[in-house]
Amino acid sequence: MSDSTTRASTAPLGGRFWAFWSASLASNLSDGVAMIAVPWLASSLAPDNAALVAAVATAGRLPWLLLALPAGVLADRVPRFTLMVSANALRVLLWALLALLVFSGWASVPLLAAFAFCFGALEVCYDTAAETTVPALVPRRALERANGHIRSGAVVAQEFAGRPLGGFALALGLFVPFLLNIAALLVSVAALLRVRATAPARDSGPGPARDSASEPGSGSPPSVPRGLRGLRGLRGVWEDVVEGVRALWSQPLLRAVAVVAVFVNTAYATLLSTQVLFVRDTLGLDSAGFGLLMAFAAVGSVVGGQLVSRLRSVLPHGTLPVVCLAGSGLLYAVVALFPSTPVVAAAYFLSGGLVMGYGVAMTSVRQRVTPDHVLGRVNAAMRTVSWGMSAVGMAAGGVLVSSLTSALGQSDALRAPYALVSAVSLAVVVCFGRRFAGLVREHDV
Repeated sequence: MSDSTTRASTAPLGGRFWAFWSASLASNLSDGVAMIAVPWLASSLAPDNAALVAAVATAGRLPWLLLALPAGVLADRVPRFTLMVSANALRVLLWALLALLVFSGWASVPLLAAFAFCFGALEVCYDTAAETTVPALVPRRALERANGHIRSGAVVAQEFAGRPLGGFALALGLFVPFLLNIAALLVSVAALLRVRATAPARDSGPGPARDSASEPGSGSPPSVPRGLRGLRGLRGVWEDVVEGVRALWSQPLLRAVAVVAVFVNTAYATLLSTQVLFVRDTLGLDSAGFGLLMAFAAVGSVVGGQLVSRLRSVLPHGTLPVVCLAGSGLLYAVVALFPSTPVVAAAYFLSGGLVMGYGVAMTSVRQRVTPDHVLGRVNAAMRTVSWGMSAVGMAAGGVLVSSLTSALGQSDALRAPYALVSAVSLAVVVCFGRRFAGLVREHDV
């Protein structure tokens, strides 16, 4: 790595970034509380109907499949800080209304499912705009460090603060977590308003210029928008979506990342959908043990998010994502072969860091190589691929384990998803690793 790269990766990120990070932290704290409060409320409204409880969870996930691409169009049409402020302000109003309904005893499962869908839709808008805004806040060479801080903060806020806080608040009353959500989102809105107030005019929204923090002569791709878009209602939405998908597919590196995501994310989701059964039946742990293993993975994710920038500076250029894929593939092979609690805990910790490292590296690359005026749509298209294949993989995981149970027994059949993730990850590295690293070196300059 050059001296300029090293300096950029260690330079201060600036007050505007940290205000933005604070907004992200508060927003993710709200998400963590909601992860506990909403399912608990659903289970209290339908204690004997698992299908209804699952329907609420499904309603919250659907916007990522149905609305991510339109949200990307919105992020490229309107000022992104305005979109984030509006999304979280609307979430404040929705949480306040839901708290009132719960306090009044008028809540129902269909109503809660409708709220969950609306919360999910606003989360899609916020997250798409937020990921698209990061390049406007920091130098391009510091994107790994900035994204690592944001994603590590999200894990801490959701897993270590939001969920326990949500459980504690529930003990005080069903409506209390919703009041906590309102407070967290108000902090997020206030921080975003502070960032927007200090934003130069050219990075307050989509447009032809790169962000003010971009490095002169850094090789960022030129942005050539088709004129000022503005708010055009529904006119041209399909054309804008197609343009974003085409921008992803026509860029060799982004196309490669999308193809890798189809295989790796599908395999990884088979593991996620059967993970709780693996912990219970194969490892023989109870719910407390499951929570502890998840904590190991979360801590590893935080560490990985903090180290990814340094790893990028010391590893040969282009090899970081390949190293992360190879490392996680080997670790999941160890879990499949030696499913004991100490081995799994160590593997979860290390793989959590590698999975986070891969995600941060690929997000940062995507932000650098994509023209600003289509970045929202490219981010949304990539998330649609990732979440869409995850849904397929989760269903496939149940089928895989069920089909092997009669021959292997459930305990051993639950090791199969780990073996599958390992095989797919290592196959990608062996068959495509050198080409993948070459594409990163060629395009991420």
